[in-house]
Amino acid sequence: MVPLRYQVTTLKDSAMDFAVCPSCKQSVLDDDAVDCPFCGAPMKGGPRPGGAPAKPAVSKAAQTPKSVSAGATNTANRGAVNKSSSKSASAGQTSGADDLPFETDTGAATTVAAATASKQRSFRIVCPMCETVGYISPKSAGTRVKCANPKCLVPVFDAPQLPPPEPEKPPEPPRKPNYILLGGGTAAICIVGGIVAFFVAGQPAASPVAVNRMTPEEAARLLAETAPAANTTNNQAKNSGTPDGNQQTTTETKPNPGDTKTAASSTVDLAKELPILIEKTVLIRGSQNRSLPFSRQMAAEAYALLGNIEKAQEQAVAFDRVGQNVPFYKISILTELGWAQLRAGTSDAAKASALAAYNLVNKLPGNGRSRLIFASRLGSLLIATGEADKATQLANDYATTWKPGLIDSNQVAERLERQDGQVAALLQAGLDDFAGSIAQVTSTRPGVVWFEPQAAAMARSAAAHGFGEKAISWAISQPEVRQLEALGEIAAFEGATAAPDITAEALKAKIESWSANASVMKSPASKAYLFARGAAAVAVVSKPAALGLIKEAQALLEPVELPSPVTWPNTQGLVNPQLPAIVPLERLFVAWAEVSIACQLAGDAAGCDAALSKALATLQGVGPALNYVDQFLEQLNGPDVASIRDRLKDELGIRTEDAARQAFSSYRRGTLNYREHAAIRYDLELQALDRLAQAGGQAIVWKKLQELASDTNAVQKQVPSEISMKLVSSLATAFQLANEPTQAQAVTDWYSGITRIGAITPSATLMAASRFGAKDGAGAATVLKEADAPTRALMTSLLASQLKDAGMVEPALVLIGQTSDLSVREEASIFAAHAAHHLGEAAKIVTHLQTLPQATERLSWIRGLSMPIEK
Repeated sequence: MVPLRYQVTTLKDSAMDFAVCPSCKQSVLDDDAVDCPFCGAPMKGGPRPGGAPAKPAVSKAAQTPKSVSAGATNTANRGAVNKSSSKSASAGQTSGADDLPFETDTGAATTVAAATASKQRSFRIVCPMCETVGYISPKSAGTRVKCANPKCLVPVFDAPQLPPPEPEKPPEPPRKPNYILLGGGTAAICIVGGIVAFFVAGQPAASPVAVNRMTPEEAARLLAETAPAANTTNNQAKNSGTPDGNQQTTTETKPNPGDTKTAASSTVDLAKELPILIEKTVLIRGSQNRSLPFSRQMAAEAYALLGNIEKAQEQAVAFDRVGQNVPFYKISILTELGWAQLRAGTSDAAKASALAAYNLVNKLPGNGRSRLIFASRLGSLLIATGEADKATQLANDYATTWKPGLIDSNQVAERLERQDGQVAALLQAGLDDFAGSIAQVTSTRPGVVWFEPQAAAMARSAAAHGFGEKAISWAISQPEVRQLEALGEIAAFEGATAAPDITAEALKAKIESWSANASVMKSPASKAYLFARGAAAVAVVSKPAALGLIKEAQALLEPVELPSPVTWPNTQGLVNPQLPAIVPLERLFVAWAEVSIACQLAGDAAGCDAALSKALATLQGVGPALNYVDQFLEQLNGPDVASIRDRLKDELGIRTEDAARQAFSSYRRGTLNYREHAAIRYDLELQALDRLAQAGGQAIVWKKLQELASDTNAVQKQVPSEISMKLVSSLATAFQLANEPTQAQAVTDWYSGITRIGAITPSATLMAASRFGAKDGAGAATVLKEADAPTRALMTSLLASQLKDAGMVEPALVLIGQTSDLSVREEASIFAAHAAHHLGEAAKIVTHLQTLPQATERLSWIRGLSMPIEK
C-alpha cells in the first residue's frame, strides 16, 4: 500500500483527471500545486515544509452553513451558499469567456480569493475592478489570483507582493530599578489616591434621583450644573460627567473634534472644495472605511445636492460595483438624484429615477429606521413626479401607525417600531426642508403624536421641495386620518415658512383655499386641528398671527358639545356593554390638545389651560379611569369567582350552572372592553400632558394631574401609576430646570406617596437639551447614553442641528464625537454640518472632518455641507 503522505486522490472527469485536495476534497487545476489553493493544506499529505504536522485544514467558512452565509457577504440568494464548494469552485474556474464582457485569461489564476480570512488565508487583497476584499495565502502573493466576488466582470488580477518585514529592534539592556524613585512614586500615588477617594466619597452618588429624598440643596446643585454659564469653556470642562453632575472618566477612544479655532474666521469655497474632498475620501480603503457602499451613497447624494448630476450618476455606477449586498442604499441615491433633476428642470429624468428607486423597494430590510426614511422620502419624490398611486402604496406598506391603548403592552419591539416611525418623520424634515431644521419641526410637533407619521412626512417633504399643490392633491385623496395629518403638516410648513408680517387672516385664507375640497374640512374638529397646526408653527414667526389663528380654531370647537363622563354599568350593562364610539371623540380630543399646545407656544397660558381642560373632559367620555377598571378585574380574577357567579344567577334570573358560566364569561369580557377604552383614554392623556410638560407648560400639567387624582367620581378618578413614570419624570425635570426645586420636590413626593416607587430617573430628553444649551456637549452625550435607542438617535441629531450661534459649533462637535454609535454619529453629522453652514461656519466643519479617521463620517459631514442654504 502506498504510504498516506504520497497518496493523491484524483477526480474523474469526462475528458481529464484533476488532482483533489485530501483535506477539503476540492479539485485543483494546477497539477504542480504544493498547497491547496482553497484551504492551504499540503496536496500530498504528510508533514508541511518546515516540520509542521499536516492537519485536515477546513476553513471556518466551510464548517457551518451560518458562517458560510456571513462570509458570502449576505447575498439575497442564500441558497447559493449551501451548494457544494467543489461545484462552485469548478464552475468559477471553468466558466467560458462568453460570461465576461472583456477578454480575460482566467486559466492562469491558480488561487481563488476567499471572502473571509482564515488561518491559512491571512493576506488581504482588494479587487481593482469591483473593490471586493478577499484573502489568500501569503505564499500566493505576487501571483495571478481570482476575485472572491463571483459576479466580478474582470475577476483575474495580479496579487500584490508581501510588504517587506520590519527589522527587529535589538532588545534594550535591562535597567536597574531605582528603589528610591519607586518608593517615592508609590507614596505619592497613595497620597493622591487618598485625596481622590476622600473627594469622591463626599460627592452625591451617580444613581437615579431618589424622589422621596430630593432636597432643595440637591435641586439647586442640579440646576446650577445645567444653567448657562458665563465662561462656556470652563463650564464645558467642569460639567462633562454624569447627569447629576459627578465627574466621569471615559475610556472610549472616540475621535475628538479637530482644532477648528484657526478656521473659525476663515472662509471656504465649498463649490470647489467639496468635490475634491469627495473624490479623495471615497477612495479610502481598509479599516478606515467601514462601508464602501455607504461611502458611495453619501458621495452620490452630496454631488446631487451640489447640482452635479453627472458626478452623482458616476457614483451611482460605482455603487453598483460594491453594493450588491445592500441594494436598497441605492433608493436614497436615486431619490436625491431625482430631486436634483427636478431642480434642473428635467422632470422626465426625475420620474425615471423615482421609478428605478421604486423597483428596489422590495429590497428594503424588514426593520430599522433607515428603511422608513428611505420609503417616505421616495414617496415624496413620487408625489412630486406625478406617481401618486405608488406613493400611496408606500404609505400603506411602511406605515408605523400609532394606536393608543398599548401603554402597558409587553410588546417592546412593537413599541420601539412605532417610536422609530415618529423619529424617522422628524429626521426626514431635516433632510428635505433646507430652510428649516429638525429643531424647528420638533419644537412645533403635534400635541399628540402622529397616528401615521410616514404619510405626514411624505406630504411635508413634497411641500418643502416646492411641490405643495401636488402634496395637497395627494393628501386629499387619502383616508381620513392620513388626510388630516398630511394636510396638518402642510399647514405647519406654511406657518413655519411664513413671512414675519403674516396675518392670521391671510394664513387662514390660504389653508381654507387649498383644503376646500378635503372631506376633513366638513368636520369642525378637523378644520380646527389644521388651524391649530398652522398656529403652532407660525408662533415662532409671529405670535399675533398665531393667536389670531388659535381664536379661529376655538370658534370652531366651542359649539361642539362635550360628551358626558362614562359611568360604570350595572350587571346587564357589562354582560351586553354599550360603549361610546371612540373615533369622533378621539378627533375632538386631538383638536383641543393641538389648540392647547399652540396656546403654550404662543404664550397664552390661560388659553392653554382652558383647551387642555376641554381635551381631558372629552376623554372622560371615552372610558373610565384605568385604575378603577383594574381594581374591578382583580375581583373577577380573585378567589370569589363562585360568589360572583351566584350573584349573576340571582340578578339575571339564571337557573343552570352552564348558563351561569356563560354569563360570567360575558360579564368578564364586557369588563375587558371597558378596560380597552380606559387604556386608550389613559394613553391619550399621557401623550398630551407629556408633550405640554416638555414645551414649558409644566405648571398647567401639574395642576391637571392633581385634579384628575382628586376627582370625587371614583369611576373617573385617574391616579398615577408606574405607567405614568415618564410623564412624572418630564414634569419634575422641567420644574428643576426652570429653577423651581420646591415644585419638583412636590411632584416627586406626591408620586412616591401614591405609587410607593422610591426613585425616578430625570428626563434624558430635557436634561440633554439643558446641558447642550449650556454649551456642554460632553454632558449631553453622557446623559443620552442612558436613553433608549430611538430617543438617543433623535436627540443627538436634534441637538447637533440646534446651533443658535457660532459658539454652539464646538459643543456640537464634542457631542457627536463622544457618541459611541457610529451610525448615530454619521446621521447627526449631516444635520450639524448643515446647521453650521447656515451660521457661516462651513470652514470650521471642513477643517474638522479632515481629522476624522472614518471615511463614512467624513462623507456624512460633506453631505451636510452640500445641502443648499435657503433663508
